[in-house]
Order: sequence, then structure tokens, then C-alpha cells
Amino acid sequence: MRTSLKVRALLSLGGLSGVVWLGTFAAFSDSGTADATFTAGTVDLLIASEADDAYSFTSLSMTDMKPGDVKYAPLTMRNDGSLNFTYGMTTGTSTSSATNLAPALQVGVKKVLTGTCDATTFTASLDSLVADGTALSSSTFSSRALSAGTQEVLCFKVSFPSTGSDNTYQGMNTTATFTFSATQA
Repeated sequence: MRTSLKVRALLSLGGLSGVVWLGTFAAFSDSGTADATFTAGTVDLLIASEADDAYSFTSLSMTDMKPGDVKYAPLTMRNDGSLNFTYGMTTGTSTSSATNLAPALQVGVKKVLTGTCDATTFTASLDSLVADGTALSSSTFSSRALSAGTQEVLCFKVSFPSTGSDNTYQGMNTTATFTFSATQA
């Protein structure tokens, strides 16, 4: 019986020493966090610096046109967003069919290196977006790349080709709407 008492004493000392051992080996710890902010980029096509997306292209407008007239006008396209994009143009005309001058008008659009848009710079440019002589109502282009923060100047040429003694288009008119659309690249 005495052994059993000694065994019990040893066991209780062993358990006590185990508790003491656990208490003396405490560990340091630490934790941290990581934050990430996400911001969507922007696509912002500015036509002639017009912030409201509606530009009155009066420099291309003509009155009292006659066969043989030609008009040149620059239009600055600017990527004011934070993303590169591609842009394109479609053209629509509006006038009643009885007074529609659009079938008689031709257009060409080229990129020019300066803000000057006249017969000389138009002819010198090799960067054609709409081939010279295209019918006004079908003038379109697409996928023109423009990097964020850059701009380019487009030179528009509108002509009323000579029709000889044809009086068909006298007094007629049309309004052309050039619609530009940009998509992130």
C-alpha cells in the first residue's frame, strides 16, 4: 500500500509540474489587416472641348450653297478619361424627302497634324477616316484608337459637286448629325 501512496504522490507532482511547464512557455502573437481600394476607370470623349457631349459644329455649316462649293472645318477629338478607347462616327441626316439636300453632298474626313484644316492640310494628310467623295449620309468610321489624355484634330471636307445646269437641289437643305461613340480599349 505504501507503494501506491508513493505512486500517487509522484503522479500528482507530475501533473503539477505539467501545469507549471505550460505556464512558463507563453507565446507572443500579432495580427494585421490589408486594405485595397478599387476605382473604376472612365471613358470620356470630348468633342471640341464640349463637356456636355453636344457640340454645335457651326464652322462646318454653310448657307447659300451652290454647285462647286467646298467647306473645310477642324474638329478636335479628345480622350479626357483615364482609359484608352477606340471611337467611331456615324452620320445621320434629317430633312423631309421633298427638300433633302443630303444626296447631293459629299464628305471626307482626315486626321491632320495641326489645328489647321484647309485644302492644303486635307490633301497632305495620308490618315483618311472617311474617303473623300463619300455620300454625306453614309459617312462612317470605326475603331479609331485614342489614348487617355491625348487628342487629335479631324479635318472635315464637305462639297457640293457641280451638277451642271441641274436645278434639282435649289433651295433644299439638310441637317447632318455626326454621332461619335467611344468604347474602352
